[in-house]
Amino acid sequence: MPDYETISATEAMRLAKDVSGMTVDEISKASGITVGIIRQYLERDGGYNPAIDKVPALCRAMGNNILIQWIMAQADTRAAHNDIPPATSRAEVLTAVARVSATLGDAQRRLADSELRGIDPECARDVRGLMSDVIEDCRVVMAKLLPIAKYRDRSQCEPLLSKAHHDSEAKRPKSWWRFWS
Repeated sequence: MPDYETISATEAMRLAKDVSGMTVDEISKASGITVGIIRQYLERDGGYNPAIDKVPALCRAMGNNILIQWIMAQADTRAAHNDIPPATSRAEVLTAVARVSATLGDAQRRLADSELRGIDPECARDVRGLMSDVIEDCRVVMAKLLPIAKYRDRSQCEPLLSKAHHDSEAKRPKSWWRFWS
């Protein structure tokens, strides 16, 4: 499943087209949108996106809801992640992921403890609450990584490094060609 929060509208449109197996002409005929406009949706990355009123027709024509999932992810991203600061180190991400694992472990332990009695309503409520915590912890990890995930490759941003790596970089002597410049 693609990371709908980090792909562009053009990438979402291309994915929807690929999943449909349809040609541009077939999508045009089924949606009532001209071939030229659909080509612009597919070719102009970030420059020409389907208007919200065109999305249902495109989804119906292509037989999937990828564009709607993309729109929902964009809305969720703006609403849910505004209060979570981006990660500043690799250790911060590892700690957040460890929290997810620990909470999931709590849910597994609760289920294991129910072996003799079975999953009764109290156990079901406990596990559902713990799974809700897992989901929230996962959202935190995703929000912390979102600013980096939006870049297309490593050349566009600084990777999150461990503190030990930062310290070793600071202690490393300059290369001879940098020393003379």
